[in-house]
Amino acid sequence: MEDLRMSECLSIPYLLPSELTHRDVAELLGYCFEDLGCARSPPEEETTNQFRYTTEETDWRQVTGSSIEEATQALERAGCGSIRFWYDDLNVGLQINLDAPDRPIESSVALSIDEWYTRPWWDSEPALIYEFVLELYDYLSPLYIYGDTYLDEASLSREAVKNGQLEDLFWVNGYGPQMTERLGRDRLLNAPAWRIDECDDGGVFLWISPLPLSESRNQRYDAVTEYLDLA
Repeated sequence: MEDLRMSECLSIPYLLPSELTHRDVAELLGYCFEDLGCARSPPEEETTNQFRYTTEETDWRQVTGSSIEEATQALERAGCGSIRFWYDDLNVGLQINLDAPDRPIESSVALSIDEWYTRPWWDSEPALIYEFVLELYDYLSPLYIYGDTYLDEASLSREAVKNGQLEDLFWVNGYGPQMTERLGRDRLLNAPAWRIDECDDGGVFLWISPLPLSESRNQRYDAVTEYLDLA
C-alpha cells in the first residue's frame, strides 16, 4: 500500500480508542457514501477514473471502474487498503489499517488529500477540507488526529497519545474530549491558532493556517508552539 507520509500529499491520521473490525470498515464507507453523499465522480460529471481502491488482494495495484459495493466489500474483506472518491468537488482518499504497528495507535484511519488542494494559490476555497475532516471526526470519535504535508510522526509515542500528552504540533490538530480535558479546554480554546473548532463531543481542533502552505503558517506555528510550551 502506498505510504503517503513524508510527501506533499496532505495526510491526516485518526488514532482510534479501540480496534476496528472488518464490519466497521464497511460501516465507515457506508457513512461516507450514504450519509455524506460521497460519490465515484465529481458533481455534474460522469468521469469515474479517480474512483479507485487497492488492497493486498489486488497486489496493491489500483482497481478502477468498480462499483461502490465492490470496493466496499473488497476493503471489508481485507481490513487494510485505500480508496479514493469525491466529497463534492474534493477528491479524497482513505487509508484503512486494522493493524498499523508503526503508528502510535495500531488501528487507524488516515485521510489523504492531493497536494493540489494544499496550495493557496490553486485552492482559494478550502472549506471542503475542513468539513470532511470534521465529519470524519464526528463519526470516528478518535483520541487524536493530526495532519500535515511531509508528515513526520516520529515525535509521537503510543504512551503519550493514550495519556493525552502533547508532543508535537501539526497543521491540523484534533484533540478528543479526554485529551482536551487533560490539556486544558480553556488553554486550547485560547490558543493563537488561525481557526479553532469546538466539537459536539467536547473535542477541540486547532488549525494553524488556512492551508498547510499558507504564508501565515510559520508565524502562527511559532506562536502556538510557544503558547503550548512546545518550543
